[in-house]
Amino acid sequence: MPKFFRSEPPEAVLNALAEALDELDIGVVRLDRDMHVRFLNRRQFEIYGLQSASLPATPTYRDLLREAASRSWLAAPAAELPTWLDQREAAVRSASTLPTHIDLNDGRRLRVTCKACADGGRVLTYVDVSEELRPEALDEMEQINAELRFNNETMEDHAAHLASLAEATDESARKVEEAKQALEREIVERRQLETRLRHMATTDGLTGALNRAGFLSLSQDVLEQGVPSGRCMALMMLDIDHFKAINDRFGHAGGDLALRHLVTMLAAQTRRSDLLGRLGGEEFAILLPSIPPEEADRLAERLVAHVAVSPVAYGDRLISMTVSIGLTRATPMDHSIEKIIARADDALYRAKEAGRNRVVTDQQVAA
Repeated sequence: MPKFFRSEPPEAVLNALAEALDELDIGVVRLDRDMHVRFLNRRQFEIYGLQSASLPATPTYRDLLREAASRSWLAAPAAELPTWLDQREAAVRSASTLPTHIDLNDGRRLRVTCKACADGGRVLTYVDVSEELRPEALDEMEQINAELRFNNETMEDHAAHLASLAEATDESARKVEEAKQALEREIVERRQLETRLRHMATTDGLTGALNRAGFLSLSQDVLEQGVPSGRCMALMMLDIDHFKAINDRFGHAGGDLALRHLVTMLAAQTRRSDLLGRLGGEEFAILLPSIPPEEADRLAERLVAHVAVSPVAYGDRLISMTVSIGLTRATPMDHSIEKIIARADDALYRAKEAGRNRVVTDQQVAA
């Protein structure tokens, strides 16, 4: 039984408890036995991206999930959402005590737990565990990948063996076919998981751009392939000007929004064949594998101009930013992508020295 150390009216105690729950860093949802929402703390509103006006007067748990999904909250294809909603609701109704992980579109991962109450209701808690997937977990992911590949090969061998047994009696053949199909489904699921883990290991969780390791690896591969005659390979180093001032004025949430907005703009202005990576903090790199020499210069100038006139809304305020770009072209003597990056980084440094919000090429630095 809960213990209260002051004699106050029940209503005052409930208000104090609600205020305390609103200060938690975890989301809390209280459901009654009919799956109607009795309480939702402020953190859970933020996690779901909800607005009170968009919910029914007495929302159900499914209403919450459907509203969050309608805001592209969940990292799942639209065609899979009805099935996902059914599965989540069934899990809560069954009061399963096993934690469940949910991946969000912004790269976060939530751990959800469910506890049955004496009155037949449920208490759900949502905890952000995104930090568990940071670089220190990549070694473990790689080990999982290796085990998955080994298991895939083993199961493929089993599937082939089971297929040969299908020539036995009709009943045996039916059972073998069912087992074979189950194995094939598991192989597909494991390969999908392997692909997803590989994507997580090479992608920046905040912006969706390539992370440093992913950018360097893919760019080195492109460099070794070479470029067609009449074209060149160019690389830009790009940095948000005075990014610390954005963080100081709008907080880290505003700074994160600015980074995601910048990546959206850069992706819209570049080609699908170009590689965009976040190398650290507010520093990005763009590799242009095969482009007419003059077009790389024009693209860099266009990016600088576009970012300067494209602020992003943060509540009732606008976050404006500018960028500085250092541009270089690969030469036949270049065999290391890191040396090309170093030249572009030197040009970027000169662009900042010259006043920021501009493009400087390595040819200008040499001159």
